[in-house]
Amino acid sequence: MSEEKNIVILLRQPPQGTLYPVEGLRMTVALSGDFEPITIAINDGVYAFLKDVDKTMYSMHIDFIKNIDLDIYVDRKALNERGLTKNDLIDQVEVKEHGEILKMIEDSTVAIPF
Repeated sequence: MSEEKNIVILLRQPPQGTLYPVEGLRMTVALSGDFEPITIAINDGVYAFLKDVDKTMYSMHIDFIKNIDLDIYVDRKALNERGLTKNDLIDQVEVKEHGEILKMIEDSTVAIPF
């Protein structure tokens, strides 16, 4: 019997000037066929989920992830360090305390950074 994999996709880069958030969310979608990956935005990755950011290249991935009931979490510490709050974010994400984020990463079988 195989052990169930606990996969975390870490979005660390901003959406401006990079494709990292797009590719990370695409990875979540791809893995969702066989696993239930958790997507976590840390550091500048939190900018990908701001209400006023152009999400043209990845809004469909966010919608898909939420439609199949997978979680997208944002690190509260990263928000605070950037002067942002939950009110600045889209509704599809959930803000978690930094300790909870670290625990999810620590408990994962695989963490894939983008």
